[in-house]
Amino acid sequence: MTPPERHDARTLGVALRAAVTDVAMSDGPPPPGLSLFAVGQGPITKRLVDIEAQTVRSVWSTNPTLSFDPENPAFELEDRSYARKVDLQRITTERALRFSPLLPSFTPQIRVGTAMLRLIISDERLALLEGPDTARGEPVAWAATSGTFLARALELWHVTWAESRPVLADSEEPPLNARQLSVARAMCLGRTDAAIARALDVSPRTVARDVAAVMALTGADSRAGAVLAMLGRGRQSRT
Repeated sequence: MTPPERHDARTLGVALRAAVTDVAMSDGPPPPGLSLFAVGQGPITKRLVDIEAQTVRSVWSTNPTLSFDPENPAFELEDRSYARKVDLQRITTERALRFSPLLPSFTPQIRVGTAMLRLIISDERLALLEGPDTARGEPVAWAATSGTFLARALELWHVTWAESRPVLADSEEPPLNARQLSVARAMCLGRTDAAIARALDVSPRTVARDVAAVMALTGADSRAGAVLAMLGRGRQSRT
């Protein structure tokens, strides 16, 4: 008897991406259980806010190019979900972590694995899948609520999870604490130490120490270099 064929995360991810692309390029209607979710980063983000509010148990996601964006509301959405005891799990790649050294601090539960595409699964009943960009370069998301595409998304998640590892050990603390992360975000937004100190109600000396900690984490020898590194445009992004 021939044993059942087994697939790894890379194989499953490539196949699922190709299947979504075939649907996107087709002139016919999408298969049952799959529909267009949103086109463009703004509309996608706006609808994600609604999804977060409706999620009860879990949000699982994979993103091969996950990066730090100081103006991205996703971090606030995560805070809301944590407060509601939602199970948040994220998987990204080694390359993404190299480009975004702040990610283990912002999302200490993040895991590293073979994340082949952008995928978000809410309560195991809704899967958001990235499709090919539009001709104008806008991102496109598709929603699977039943049928083959939802089943394949769930299989991909579980296989990817099994092949992944935590970025931090159980007893390991995130590299930066909450205040230092606030300072890091403010640095990326061009705020001065004095403005940061006023906003956080701390002394300029405390801000200076936090800036030094951010620079040490990014391996930068200047404030500008630290900002470039946090935004994925530092020396590590060219290696």
